[in-house]
Amino acid sequence: MNQLDPVNVAVAIASVLFGPALAGVIGPYAVILIASTVGAAWALGRRDQSARLGAAWYFLRLNATALLVTVGLASLAGHWLGHDDTGWMLAPIALLVGGVGDDWPRLARWVFERVGRILERRAGGDGGAA
Repeated sequence: MNQLDPVNVAVAIASVLFGPALAGVIGPYAVILIASTVGAAWALGRRDQSARLGAAWYFLRLNATALLVTVGLASLAGHWLGHDDTGWMLAPIALLVGGVGDDWPRLARWVFERVGRILERRAGGDGGAA
């Protein structure tokens, strides 16, 4: 079944440029790189003007992060959602990774606080109420 999603389009283009043997590898990672770059551009817009001098390093850091974690996150999300084919999730997850930018520590604290509250409620805690 042919689907018109970013990964399949990138694989088709990569097969013309690099041949079918490499297209299956290059296509998905091209999508990850493009999506994380767009997300990083959004995140860069939130930074102050003086910090924009390091924009190239900022893009490199976020793109490298997206290249390293997107496939794993898509696999985890696909398993959690009950999907076998997770290729369609690569672009949105890479976009999210780039878009969060330097806010990962703050996002992680927020997630851990929420998970802690859920676990506390399940354990029968009072949520810190006095």
